[in-house]
Formats: sequence, structure tokens, C-alpha cells
Amino acid sequence: MTRVATIGAVAVVAAVAVVLLLGRAAPLSAVRPLRPLTVHASFDPPAVQFGSRVVAQVVVLADRNVLDTSRLQVTQDVAPLTPLGAARITRTNRGRLAVITYALPAVCMSEGCIARTGAKALRLPPAQVVAPRHEGGVAHATGTWPRLSIGSRVDPAQLEASRPQFRGNTSMPPVSYRIAPDTLSLLLDVIAAVLAAAGVAFAVWQVVVVRRTRRPDTRSALERALALVREAETRTPEDRRRAVGLLARVLERRDGGLARTAGDLAWSEPAPGPDDLAALADRVGQEVHEP
Repeated sequence: MTRVATIGAVAVVAAVAVVLLLGRAAPLSAVRPLRPLTVHASFDPPAVQFGSRVVAQVVVLADRNVLDTSRLQVTQDVAPLTPLGAARITRTNRGRLAVITYALPAVCMSEGCIARTGAKALRLPPAQVVAPRHEGGVAHATGTWPRLSIGSRVDPAQLEASRPQFRGNTSMPPVSYRIAPDTLSLLLDVIAAVLAAAGVAFAVWQVVVVRRTRRPDTRSALERALALVREAETRTPEDRRRAVGLLARVLERRDGGLARTAGDLAWSEPAPGPDDLAALADRVGQEVHEP
């Protein structure tokens, strides 16, 4: 495989050299390319070891009378090779012939460059070249890469000889506890029971407290209405209207005149003020007596 790649690279160099020699021996205008666009791809060197530097080279032969070589584009995918820098581009013109060389230094250090046995024969996708024609349209050409042989730096026999032998204790150590599982389970059960009893006791205590703080309201309806009227003196106009309206409904069975007075005050405009409520409460307290 290495010999075939070497022969291919030599053939490409020889072809370019012949063209250049012909250009020197004849007038510049006499050098005519055989085709408008030709592409040759090669590796230098054609066989390397893993991690060694290699130059991926693309040589383009273009007819300047047919193609616009200033806008020529080369696409080369060298993965899994890793480029070590930008491609170095050289241009040489011999009459109608333009020789453009793209030299990309690279190194192969990925897993795709490793062979299980022997050397890795790496095949890259073809290099693509596109150049616009002077008369319109574009010309396409591809250059097939030869196989790059990547040898391993380690002999399989060396790997087998240096393989270490490991011994390990796979038995489990004895289990130890600060608290025995049975004792811990019993302790958690006791704690849970104590917490449950504490919750029930707290709930009972809250019920007793609520019952003690709640005292039955023994006031009459009139007394409650008057108390609400006096509390509403410091509240909003809406609360004052509602308090006076309630007092008016309570007074309907006691004193019709005061009931109407309270009703008129409840819906008066503007809303009754604190002084109005205080005066009404004082009057009701003086004129209406509980039976």
C-alpha cells in the first residue's frame, strides 16, 4: 500500500515538473493545459507514525484562458487529521497554465488513526475544486487522495509483555453499627408515639383555651346595635351607614320616630359623620329603655 502511494505522489510531481520544463523550453504562450481544470492530491510523506507530522498537498492545474483562477476555491476535508496551521498557498503561471499548490501541515492524534493490528490505512474524502469560467458557469474537479499509512509507535508484543497483573480483595468487610437496627427501630417507634401523644394533647389544650376565651354575648339587640354605631364612628362612611341602618331596623319595634330618624341618617347625603353617629347613639340611649 505504501509503495503504491509513493508511486502516485511521484507521478504527480513528475507531471507538474514536465509542464514547468516545457514552459521554460518553449515561449510562455505556448504552454497549453490538456484540460481546463485538473486536481492532484498527495501526502508528504506517504507513510507516517501515529502523532507524526504530514503535509496534505493539493496541486491544481488550471487554464487561465478558460477559468478565472483568482476566484478558484479548494475544499479539502482532512479529518481525522488535525491541521497544525493554515494552508500555505503558492501560485505559478506558465503561459496559459496556472499551477496552484495548497500545502496543509497536519498530524493524526485521534482514535480514528489507531489500528487494532498493524498500520492504519487512512482514506480521506476527495478534494473539491471549483473555478468560474470566463464565459459563464463554473468548472468542477476532484482529486482523490492516496491512502495514508499510519503506523503504531508501540509493538503489540510490547503491550502484551508490559500488561500488569492486578490482585484485589473482593470480600466485603464486616458490618458495624453505632446502634443496633432492632434498638434503633424500637427507639424510633417510641419517639413517634410520644410525638403523636404531644399532638393530641396540644389539640385538646387549644380547644379548652378557645372555649374559655369565648364568652356568651348576653347583650340585647339594641345594646349590640348601639355598640356597633359607636365603633363605626372611627370607620369608613360605608361602615357608618350599615351600623345606622342596623340600628334603624332594631328601633322599628321600639320607637318608630327614632327608627325613621336613624333610617334617614343612614342614607343621607353626604354620608353621616362621626358626630352624627355619636348624637344619634346618645339620643337613643336616653329615650329608649330596655323592657
